[in-house]
Amino acid sequence: MKISEVTEQTEIAKLKPIEEKLDNEPLIPKELIQTLLWVSRYYHHPLGECFQTALPKLLRTGKPAEIETENWWSRTNKTVEKKIGSKQQQCLDLLNDYPDGISQSQLKHYLGNINTSLKSLETAGLISQQQKAKLPIARNELHFDLELNDQQQNIVENVWKKKDQFQPFLLEGITGSGKTEVYIELTERVLKDNQQVLILIPEIGLTSQFVDRFKKRLNTTIVILNSSVSDKERKQAWLLAKAGLAHVIIGTRSAVFTPLSQPGLIIIDEEHDSSYKQQDGLRYHARNVALIRAQKYDIPIVMGSATPSLESLYQVKKQRFELLELTQRAGSAQLPKVRLVDCSQANPDHGFSDILLKAIKKHLDAGNQVILFINRRGYAPVLMCHDCGWQAKCKHCDARMVVHQHRHILFCHHCGYIQRLVEECPECESSSLKSYGAGTEKIEQHLQQLFPETPVIRVDRDTTQRVNAFSDLVADIKQGEARILVGTQMLAKGHDFHDVTLVGVLDTDQGLYSADFRATENLAQMITQVTGRAGRGEKSGEVIIQTEQPAHNFWKTLISNGYKKTAESLLQERIEMALPPASNWAVIRAESADREEATAFLEAFSAQCHQQLAEDVLILGPVPAIMEKKGGRFRAQLLLSSAQRKPLHQLLDQHISVISRHKLARKVRWSIDIDPVDIL
Repeated sequence: MKISEVTEQTEIAKLKPIEEKLDNEPLIPKELIQTLLWVSRYYHHPLGECFQTALPKLLRTGKPAEIETENWWSRTNKTVEKKIGSKQQQCLDLLNDYPDGISQSQLKHYLGNINTSLKSLETAGLISQQQKAKLPIARNELHFDLELNDQQQNIVENVWKKKDQFQPFLLEGITGSGKTEVYIELTERVLKDNQQVLILIPEIGLTSQFVDRFKKRLNTTIVILNSSVSDKERKQAWLLAKAGLAHVIIGTRSAVFTPLSQPGLIIIDEEHDSSYKQQDGLRYHARNVALIRAQKYDIPIVMGSATPSLESLYQVKKQRFELLELTQRAGSAQLPKVRLVDCSQANPDHGFSDILLKAIKKHLDAGNQVILFINRRGYAPVLMCHDCGWQAKCKHCDARMVVHQHRHILFCHHCGYIQRLVEECPECESSSLKSYGAGTEKIEQHLQQLFPETPVIRVDRDTTQRVNAFSDLVADIKQGEARILVGTQMLAKGHDFHDVTLVGVLDTDQGLYSADFRATENLAQMITQVTGRAGRGEKSGEVIIQTEQPAHNFWKTLISNGYKKTAESLLQERIEMALPPASNWAVIRAESADREEATAFLEAFSAQCHQQLAEDVLILGPVPAIMEKKGGRFRAQLLLSSAQRKPLHQLLDQHISVISRHKLARKVRWSIDIDPVDIL
């Protein structure tokens, strides 16, 4: 975007008139524009769509970039000279506690409908009003100090030494070691310097917990940016951050594009989480974008996790990130004891071993809570006919339909196709249909039968679709209303349940034999995270993992040596095999209703790249995707691999414009995925 002076040589006839000035000042700050230009170049994505991703919906559709305001009331110096009503006195008493004023919405929250009382007090000159920005979350006047242990204090000091420069820190802290307390202490220091903090979290479900903990410690303006807030609130939060009126911004992936007027620190919690990578449209990784923004702002960035990604550990190895470690749990909490149980001992009806059932009963009898983790929702993954061998398969995907008994449906988890649960085999009309395997729904049902007097709560995507459903479930869990919690990996991420003393892990062996080279890393992270939910308070914890492969080296390494040693071993394997993060990948994907078209397009892409082949780039494929048919379309992919980033991006830059004009480019859906996390 450039502005040029009109000269005698300018062809005035070709210039278009300005119809309307939308904003009085630039909507997007210069730094964010530069970041989006980088995003467009790095991810090879149209610049216009990058800007669309960065802007809240209401600003994208042309709504004015005006901060919404509301009435704020404050006490004047005038004294009360005559008797006033009780409601008016309540207003004055409350306003006396808020020397900086309080919003009308907060007054109404505390005292109910007080409009008449406020007008009377204003007429008497006892209070005054002014318009101030409307805050999505009320500030908390009361806050509590927290004493850090020596490890936490040392980490804060190490980060603070680099507060005026770009420095990526990887904070590796075991589960329950108090990483959030470190974030809060750093945030408090940044706020004292009148600067802003941007905090990224992986899941909407963690938002309320994060906001509550920050509000208890900090009297500051916090805004939330995620898909659960309304478009109006999202626009307000974005504009408040841009104007410097919001001091702490907490959000999920897309919050990384929030403009900051006084940036001081960026924090990424659970930096290893794959949900930071957008899987369609603009396929950006929020961690990468956050690093670029921190570099442009010249501020530190702290990336925390109990199970750091191999990408970040590789950057530590290359001395690009500084490693900070928390090796002890906060307070008196101890790491739980972990043991393996052979699945062959499990009951075929409900899938629980006697050892696990006895442990559940023991912990429940002690008045504690139990988490049972299975990373598969629904009732059962397979519905099969005993007579002819028919299986319920999705007609749109190369996948089986999952039984959801509660809704009486068969559901494809890949494309969303739903059909009624059949009671007779469509092939032989036999009624001897049986489901195999177990999901959260079946586990919940059996637990209610095995422990009829004990409340059971299921936490998965099916039970958390309603707005605020997840935070309501978490509140029930923390209040002890749920004694047994059954859930998918939604339960594994960052939650702090002090009464959970037993974690049972069911059916995780698929991670040991996946076609995805990242599966073992993901399994190690998931197991470490979910086992970290046990024994976080003063009570000791226990973890029981059921597996069909108790003698597998993976389990021996993870349980004996922990995640750190497991990750070091996996990273060395990746380096030796020249796999990411030791190499750089780009995947070109194509899909079409015609199987041949997707492959033909990628063959044309490959041929174009081979015309001027860079020796530093390896081109593999095209090959069908592992699940070739999904949502009624056939999928294929082409892999580009290079030891260095530059040759890979140069090759794409040279040939994208040509391949975009290929006749098949308009017939197939195709995309470029830089640094893919999902190759299935």
